[in-house]
Amino acid sequence: MRFYCENLNPGKILLGPDEARHLVSVLRAQPGQEIELFDGRGTTAKARIIEIKKEKVLLNVELISHIPPRSPKVIIAASIAKGERFDWLIAKCVELGVDHICPVIFERTVKLGKESASDRYIRLAISAAKQSQNAYLPQIDPPTMFSDALLNLKSRYPDAKIVFGCLDPNCPPVTAISDERSDVIAFIGPEGGLTTQEEEILKSTHASGVKLTATILRIETAAIAFASVLCIARDNS
Repeated sequence: MRFYCENLNPGKILLGPDEARHLVSVLRAQPGQEIELFDGRGTTAKARIIEIKKEKVLLNVELISHIPPRSPKVIIAASIAKGERFDWLIAKCVELGVDHICPVIFERTVKLGKESASDRYIRLAISAAKQSQNAYLPQIDPPTMFSDALLNLKSRYPDAKIVFGCLDPNCPPVTAISDERSDVIAFIGPEGGLTTQEEEILKSTHASGVKLTATILRIETAAIAFASVLCIARDNS
């Protein structure tokens, strides 16, 4: 059993309310059982349940280890999609090992409500990390306008290669860049496509258009295609 704990230190700790509720109400855990914890920043631990009171779980952290961070970084900057589609994108990117997810608002992005989904995205990421044994949670940005997202990501990853999905048959395939050992920022436009101005802005930063498949992909499919190629190449090099 694997659970998320934001702060891991040796000794006695209380499990967070959501995780404690799942441990007690769903899994019917008992004192004395051993569980695994992770903090989403590479630290994992073996812990034993000391006491359960209603939905409060007291643990004793017995063994802590650390998994080195992945390199290079894979950053997915994808247009927001309606409904559960972006939720699915978040979960699958976490399973694959994406390091940073930036929901982007392009000119043709479908307008969404004002309610923020940030808390839901974090819960989805934690659930996907637990299931996939991923020791790292990605940074998940709030929805950001395209120009600001590009500026912010270039500032954070100054040496990264920037790519974007391209339908031009003369564009190189994404596999042509998957063997490079630099961070990669992949921009995925909305289903209406990038505007000419947005493409020109990307090209002005030396971004490259790359092909994924011969078919037109939805936002979440394109994001997973990028993540799959880039993460598999990184993790098996």
